[in-house]
Amino acid sequence: MDRMPQPWDYLVVTASSAAQADSYERQLRLRRETGLLSQAREVLVVPDPGGRRAGSGGSTLFCLADIINLQQLPDAGTSANQPPPEDVLRRLRILIIHAGGDSKRLPAYGPCGKLFVPLPGETCSALGWTLFDRMASSLLSLPAREQGAGQVVVASGDALLLFDPDAFQPAPGGVTALGSYAQPEAARRHGVFSVAGDGTLRLYLQKPSPEEQQRMGAVDRSERSVLDLGLMSFDAATAAAWLKAFDFGYGPDAAFGCTAAMREEILGRGLDLYREICCAMGAEATPEHYLAATGASGSSWGEQALAALFPALHRVPMRVSVARRCGFLHFGTTRQLVESGLALLEHDQGAAPASSRVIVNCEVGSGVAVTGSGAWIEGCRIKAPVSFGGGNVLVGVDVTEPLALPAEACLDVWPGFSRHGTPVCFVRCHGFRDAFKDKVGAGALFCGKPLLEWLGVVGAKPEDVWSGDVPLEDRTLWDARVFPAERSSAEYRNWLWMYDPGSATAAQRLAWLAADRYSAAEIALRSDQSAFHDRRAAIREKAVPPARRR
Repeated sequence: MDRMPQPWDYLVVTASSAAQADSYERQLRLRRETGLLSQAREVLVVPDPGGRRAGSGGSTLFCLADIINLQQLPDAGTSANQPPPEDVLRRLRILIIHAGGDSKRLPAYGPCGKLFVPLPGETCSALGWTLFDRMASSLLSLPAREQGAGQVVVASGDALLLFDPDAFQPAPGGVTALGSYAQPEAARRHGVFSVAGDGTLRLYLQKPSPEEQQRMGAVDRSERSVLDLGLMSFDAATAAAWLKAFDFGYGPDAAFGCTAAMREEILGRGLDLYREICCAMGAEATPEHYLAATGASGSSWGEQALAALFPALHRVPMRVSVARRCGFLHFGTTRQLVESGLALLEHDQGAAPASSRVIVNCEVGSGVAVTGSGAWIEGCRIKAPVSFGGGNVLVGVDVTEPLALPAEACLDVWPGFSRHGTPVCFVRCHGFRDAFKDKVGAGALFCGKPLLEWLGVVGAKPEDVWSGDVPLEDRTLWDARVFPAERSSAEYRNWLWMYDPGSATAAQRLAWLAADRYSAAEIALRSDQSAFHDRRAAIREKAVPPARRR
């Protein structure tokens, strides 16, 4: 007999801003209405306070504080009459999926957020698969901790884990984290566990080189390391200890939260769950290891603050559950979008796909040819031939005339609103290797070329694309007003020359300089999320027969 999953009291999705939270709430509401989230009694979206980045650790603590406030006794009055946070959390099962962030490395889906990136896969739901749906189907089936201990599960929202949820059995107390074996070279860009024979964590390493992994005892006799998969389960006592370490408690008005000074520290510096918290854990961790590990991985917390945090964080025990059979697919970058999309198709089909093109949520006309390799095509209506040069992304585009994209050309069209509030379509030509977070001084690319070089070719000055309040050293493609807004989505063809600015005519360059242009940061706020998802639903309405719809 199959195990009946124990219900969750709260499913929480975090967001980076109020605007992103509104979009997430709409998507979650649709899923609640169709019965897809019946395992959770309450579904919440918690944005980072004031749109400032709290980090995965800070966001986790703010989520727990919100839930403690929701659980307050209505007639308790003062803070002295409220139950201790540990007692509140002992009664609850809480699943937190971190989906915040601006998706600067996956620009095609920056406005909707990585968590709701549409994915390939067969489903009878009218909504279609997204990364969230595939994650939630596994995470909501995770085993519960022992009765009365409480349970908080935290998962990263940019990776899809392909594993057996029943195999992730949480230890009686403290933290249980999920890991998988990987080659040391592959593990160097992630968190790595140094694990004792009984599964106890010895040390937590952040992005360690293969040499450091070897030196810290993280490589076993089979030359494997244990990779952190970004999934952890902990009990109410652990949650309460972390909250106390970061100065959370009841205020004079009986509201639960942190002190103003600590709130500013968290929002000003960012509190990363896997850096400032996990690096303090492990039986062999020392204050010296903690300071070195957090500093090497980019922490901006001062040594004095970290030294004060270490004792409380270090006292929490951690065990590692190593999944014997587990795959993980990242969807955090444009390259991963294509590679992980193909890998997901292979996983679902049990064989390599016949083509290296991933086509999702698309309406392709009968007999219309789509050719080329290494491409992601999503949310498109294709009524004329399309050819790809390799390494391409095409999102939200109506193709009514033949379209040929050169190698590494990416094109997405987003519905939204201009600065005057009128409906527009944002046309975004960019490159497969463009990282919108890279700074100009570090070689930021646009359409595959150095950004400043691209601007120079079209005759633009820095002040034409960046506002004066963006310091020279902080300028990135994310903040550059380079994407034109058009009245009609069909007008994307006016801008295809952007992949090769040297080929543009004088009239085209002048048209770009005079255009109503927006940055990716602005588009993330001005995009029409409802129109984005409604488009996918309308296309899917034609693709899924009525008998298969829920």
